[in-house]
Amino acid sequence: MPVKKMGYEGLLYYGAAGSTAATQVTNSRDIEYAITPTTAPTTIRGSGSSPPIETGRTVSRNVTLTWTMVNKSDDSTLTALRAAANSGDPVALRYIPHTGSTGLDADCVISCTNGAPLGGEQTFDFSLVALNDDNRTPLLNS
Repeated sequence: MPVKKMGYEGLLYYGAAGSTAATQVTNSRDIEYAITPTTAPTTIRGSGSSPPIETGRTVSRNVTLTWTMVNKSDDSTLTALRAAANSGDPVALRYIPHTGSTGLDADCVISCTNGAPLGGEQTFDFSLVALNDDNRTPLLNS
């Protein structure tokens, strides 16, 4: 019988750039991971008897990863991720949808925004800005 996976089963890890991330980010919610191909046109004119059909080929893949963390004063992971975002230094990130599956394993430059709604807890929203290739090749299915 197929098992439906739930959002809380998604696992996010961080660590020092140059190695696979091993510290689990437990103070997180609303993780979103996406891979979007970029294409270049390969359309040709053809015989001129009808309009050409637009075609293309993939030339690159863009990766996005976002997540939210609650502002907890004793969270050393939050402190480290905020410092990385503030300095622009890459960190290792690993995301998998559930135990035993594959996903992102890469060194990443991240950004951070702080939300402070009047009627709720403070949060930090993190986004992947760029995959960094200084120390290792990004893996999308590891």
